[in-house]
Amino acid sequence: MGDILAFGSIVIDNVLVAEKFASINETVLAKKYRYTYGGAGANVAVAAARLGVESGIFAVSGYDFEKLNYEKALREQGVDIKGIIKTKEFPTARSFIISKEKSNDQIIYYYENKKETANLLFKNEKLALSLIKKYKIVHFSTGHFEFYYHLLKNNNFKTLISFDPGQETFSYSYRVVRLLKYANLLFMNNHEAKRIKEILKIKSIREIKGPKLICISLGAHGAVVIYRGKLFRIPPVRPSRLVDPTGAGDSHRAGFLVALLKGYDVLTAGKIASTVASFTIEAEGAQISLPKWNEVVKRYEYFFKERFPKPKRNWEEIKKKLL
Repeated sequence: MGDILAFGSIVIDNVLVAEKFASINETVLAKKYRYTYGGAGANVAVAAARLGVESGIFAVSGYDFEKLNYEKALREQGVDIKGIIKTKEFPTARSFIISKEKSNDQIIYYYENKKETANLLFKNEKLALSLIKKYKIVHFSTGHFEFYYHLLKNNNFKTLISFDPGQETFSYSYRVVRLLKYANLLFMNNHEAKRIKEILKIKSIREIKGPKLICISLGAHGAVVIYRGKLFRIPPVRPSRLVDPTGAGDSHRAGFLVALLKGYDVLTAGKIASTVASFTIEAEGAQISLPKWNEVVKRYEYFFKERFPKPKRNWEEIKKKLL
């Protein structure tokens, strides 16, 4: 059985790094430009594979997927690509990211043939269902929430369901809200958490019904994890250099899930996730500097000034508590 199956997107990230964001009708000279491989689903799958677990992805790729060597890159990282639906009708999705130099702040524009991508996903529902049964954790990231809702509403999965709504929290709020009750684990940042509270008209994120574990990323201030009525504060792990925050959230999710799979408690999983995310920030691109497990262990010990702990439980015990 595989470990983590990531639903989401495969994207070519076009990144500009500038000293400041442009105002309306203002031109700002960018200091750097590059294109790299990205997409929330692919980022999580690659990060998990780098950490030594079996990962796969379910997503749609465009006619330039192979030409841009993205397929080759995923294979080389050990990601199972049986769930990639290829089309010759439109290009792979693109993101255009403006990053503020020496900051976690970004502005993102996104292009995708949403209608045809959704059609392909629904046409391949049987493939999705067959793959889900083969994995311990299914992680739903930014993507096509109508398709996610269809899958989760009509099937009683025995696998653990992880959900990270991302920017869809602002674009399609109602689609995010109706998925919450199906998630065992919910990941978001502080801005998304604020928006969800507004939509649900609740005072505390603890009032969300459904997820047994909620993790809220706070950027440079680390994260908080809410689990079984307790709140755990996770400190940020400082990177050796701050280059580009693109994909840090995705690698954080992968790190957290991998830690749970290995049997670590919630607090340790949060610290491991912060450690993994710190590597992503050190290079340009979401998948460039993802660490292997031994690198995570070394940095964890250096930063937290303690020996890397041993797992306290096995996966089945953790799964039982989170389902």
